[in-house]
Amino acid sequence: MKKIVKNFLDTIRIGSSAGKSLLFFWLKNDLKKIQSKVAADLGGGSMDNTKFFKSDKYICVDIDQSKLDIGKKANPNAIVINSKIQDFLKNYKLEENVDLLVCVQTIGTNKFFEHEESLSTIKQMYYFLEQGGSLIFNLGTYNTNLNKLEKQLNEFFYGKFESMKIKTYGAFHVTLKKDAHWTKKLFLVYLMNFFIPLRTLFGFRKKKIYIFCEKKI
Repeated sequence: MKKIVKNFLDTIRIGSSAGKSLLFFWLKNDLKKIQSKVAADLGGGSMDNTKFFKSDKYICVDIDQSKLDIGKKANPNAIVINSKIQDFLKNYKLEENVDLLVCVQTIGTNKFFEHEESLSTIKQMYYFLEQGGSLIFNLGTYNTNLNKLEKQLNEFFYGKFESMKIKTYGAFHVTLKKDAHWTKKLFLVYLMNFFIPLRTLFGFRKKKIYIFCEKKI
């Protein structure tokens, strides 16, 4: 039984809250649909989401070299680039075009990110992405007007992808203790996934948005 539980936990990622775990649940489900040639995980840190990628080549970009070293040890085939996201998107020339870009828990969530550059960075991500590629990212409210940014992104992305999916969430980030058992978090994840009003406590806690843009036109 313990082995079964361990094998199951190896296929998911439980965050320190139900809301964060919901993000990883969506990320896993969307990434399993994409068989990419070259994927770039922006702000990927220690590469905890690597197990969700179905990519021939995986690149992790982060400003924290110590986290990259941890991730590289567990994922020796990964290509690590110690750089700001903006600098990578602007300056790096790769042998192959990137057909999958992922950036989670960074824009509007990480205190080290330049949040005044949120919109321009997301536009950079779009232009960096190969035609036919997909883009997945989330946004938080850290020094960010989330409603304004969501409107701007809807306008910018209109007609640029075959499909675009936006999900709002934010509840249960502080309701559960950090050391709460994973089963409690997972129960809330499934509950929020299927009962949409719970994701924001019926609209009172709209703190983050998750965006999946599939197949750039």
